[in-house]
Amino acid sequence: MLNIKSFSDAAYDEIKERILNGFYTPGMSLNERTLSEDFGVSRTPIRAALQKLSIEGWIINEPYKKNVVKQFNLNEILEAQKVRTALELIAIVDASKNITDEDILYLETLVDEQEYTKDYSKSFSIDRIFHTFIYEKSGNTILLSVLNNISDIVRYFGLMAMYLPGRDSQTITEHRKIVSALKTKNLDKINEAMEYHMSQTTSALLQRLNIKENLTKKR
Repeated sequence: MLNIKSFSDAAYDEIKERILNGFYTPGMSLNERTLSEDFGVSRTPIRAALQKLSIEGWIINEPYKKNVVKQFNLNEILEAQKVRTALELIAIVDASKNITDEDILYLETLVDEQEYTKDYSKSFSIDRIFHTFIYEKSGNTILLSVLNNISDIVRYFGLMAMYLPGRDSQTITEHRKIVSALKTKNLDKINEAMEYHMSQTTSALLQRLNIKENLTKKR
């Protein structure tokens, strides 16, 4: 039973969260009646929540058709990754000027923690903390504002990439290289380490989508 905020806001938050964490997968139909029964509210706030998610581009909501979780196409994915890569590179170059030895130790602790956890959700949460910390150390308020505006799409694609078999261990190795580069204070090495990490993330995302597509075809 939803019991926080207004019913429509609460329904919006819950549906969006389920899309972002992969509980509602691309192409899945979202039935108003089923959601209404699931959340314990009338269909009116559910309908309002779905309309808002449609405006934001998370679901396809057309008259007289089923509400469907959006399947992002290749071009949209590549565009999103291009934007994220640009932001990450700006962030780490700016952050490298402000990061202290204590900050380096903190980042190393995060990587160690990520390596030893066996839970995907926790691993991804640590991943976001790692990158967000770098953003914050950049001291670039405009950059932080832009990140906040695209944080959902970054999280969505990032989590999808992380689910590729073996990607979690690769991510840890790449994070260690980033931290090692930060220690050197060499901007070329720092830029190279982050750019490699982003290119591998994009590659993992595309591989993950290809695997899902092939599995669907075999069914």
